[in-house]
Amino acid sequence: MLEPMVKTEIVGLRSTLDSTMACLQRCASVQLLDASSELGLKPAPQAVDEGELGESARLRHLRTRLDALISLGVVPEIPDDRFPVEARLDQVAAELDQLAPAVEPLVTRIDDLEAERSTLPRHVESLRRLAPLVPRLPELEAYETVAILVERRHAAVIGWVRDELAALLDTHFEVISDQVDSDTVGAVLVFPRDRSRRVHALLAERQVSRVHLPDEYRNMSLTSAITSMEQRIADLPVEIEATRAELWELLSFRTHWHAARDNVDRRLAQLDALHNIGTTERAFAAIGWVPQRHLDELADALRSDVVGEVLLTTREAAPDEPVPILLTNPGPARPFELFVGMLALPRYGTFDPTVLMAIVMPFFFGLMLGDIAYGLILFGLTTWVRRRWGSRSAVVADLSRVLSIGAVWAVIWGVVFGEVLGDLGHRLIGLEPLWIDRQEAIGPLLLLAVGIGAAHIFLGLGLGMWNALRTSDRHLLGERAALLVALSALFAMAGVAAERLPRGVMTPSVVAVVVALAVLIALEWPLGLVMGPLDLIGAISNVLSYLRIAAIGLASVFLARVANELGAAAPLALGIVIAALFHSLNLVLGTFSPTIQALRLHYVEFFDKFYEPGGEPFAPFGASLAAEPEVAAPAPVLIETD
Repeated sequence: MLEPMVKTEIVGLRSTLDSTMACLQRCASVQLLDASSELGLKPAPQAVDEGELGESARLRHLRTRLDALISLGVVPEIPDDRFPVEARLDQVAAELDQLAPAVEPLVTRIDDLEAERSTLPRHVESLRRLAPLVPRLPELEAYETVAILVERRHAAVIGWVRDELAALLDTHFEVISDQVDSDTVGAVLVFPRDRSRRVHALLAERQVSRVHLPDEYRNMSLTSAITSMEQRIADLPVEIEATRAELWELLSFRTHWHAARDNVDRRLAQLDALHNIGTTERAFAAIGWVPQRHLDELADALRSDVVGEVLLTTREAAPDEPVPILLTNPGPARPFELFVGMLALPRYGTFDPTVLMAIVMPFFFGLMLGDIAYGLILFGLTTWVRRRWGSRSAVVADLSRVLSIGAVWAVIWGVVFGEVLGDLGHRLIGLEPLWIDRQEAIGPLLLLAVGIGAAHIFLGLGLGMWNALRTSDRHLLGERAALLVALSALFAMAGVAAERLPRGVMTPSVVAVVVALAVLIALEWPLGLVMGPLDLIGAISNVLSYLRIAAIGLASVFLARVANELGAAAPLALGIVIAALFHSLNLVLGTFSPTIQALRLHYVEFFDKFYEPGGEPFAPFGASLAAEPEVAAPAPVLIETD
């Protein structure tokens, strides 16, 4: 459901602004609006106050310095509340200044060593490919070498280099080239050291890329350079750890720096939020959206935390006013908010389909998979995934819960269809379906899918009519009602044709279709002459789209049957392997396809009948900060509602 929101105005003396902002940040239940536009006040003077701008700059610099050290992993994260917020920040800044002469060289050293550890393997790889071309270069001490690696399709560059060097150096050079792998051609240029500047200028002028080595390896032969680099790569981890140990000795007692980093974020967020606050010389006004159920909590928090009197007033949202969206659903339905949010949040005042999606989507999924063994395996896998990675990712946790519910429905429908790994249950233990055998009773399965589709579409049209009544949209109400009547009449006519309903139902059904079609045409006149029939055909097509439920289920059961037959035809061990591979493939397909198709049936066929997107998510001030600021002395709060 959509959480009811109220607009809240908080007014108080300017002296209480800081404690009020800290309270709002801790509560994290108010989405602040720009008070200068909402209340007609001039921009807040503190928004350009030099003192606060200076504080913001100092805090951002402090945060950068803390981030640089904390990211190295040498500052233990242990709760430490021995110091108040202000004292902690002042102390940390002083500690950083005091430690800077010793810490900064170590940090720079670690960065340099990490960069060296990252780049040296690439140099070694390049030199290894070039080394076979020049096995005797250590003897050429009076000569300089330059290595070139080019893509095979640009190998002509090496010939051009040879011609240019011949014109520049006559015969006092050598170019050794060969294909070093399937995609690369390498070359080594050998020339007198006294001609080095002219050769490098020529290569730079023609933009020929060279293999650049660190300075300490440039005067070595390729073989010596490779050996030295490999030894250096082996020594680097020890040197890095030794440098980190030195840094640890300096910083291992700064356990309060993590808390200080959180306090910096909290204070910066307060300074940024001040741009939304309207002020006069003596007073301030903050305005924002608050979930209705959090209003009392907010009032209690202001009463407890703010030193001084503040006035809190609330009012209902205007009909056309953009209101932020906060979805609040029961625990089992909450994971399905992920799929509603993937499409777009509903507009405030309309219908949140999360609960309906939580009921219907797993039902569709289970109907398509419909196998006891597949359902149990999928339930076990999703439970394991949720326990293994769910705490790290909310998306993984929600998706695994959704699939777990679908797996339960797959087991239920597997019992109904009498399926365990397709027809293996029937082959081994004589398992029989309770209702429909999907391999034989294809007609009843298709009718079941169409019936489910009709019920789902009728529900969507009914919700569309409900939305239209709430918003007094007569056009939408007439369109949804006409489609509902027309589809009902068409199904009645189908029932008469199938001899399931008396023939007397045919005439009123035809009349109902004609009247409904006339209403559709009239609502869009003159385009209704085309759009009315198309809308009706589209609604019929929507119902028939639910045949995909039967089609995917049939594909799954027949693939399982193929797996069993192939396994039975092979020797026992090989047959088990073949059947296991096919059943694994079928389970993957049976998880992916039903999920996609169930979502499609909701997004395209169902939501189209009532869903009104356009909502923006509720973003309360302070929601991104986990730590709580200090609580100030209590003070009175007056609450008024108009």
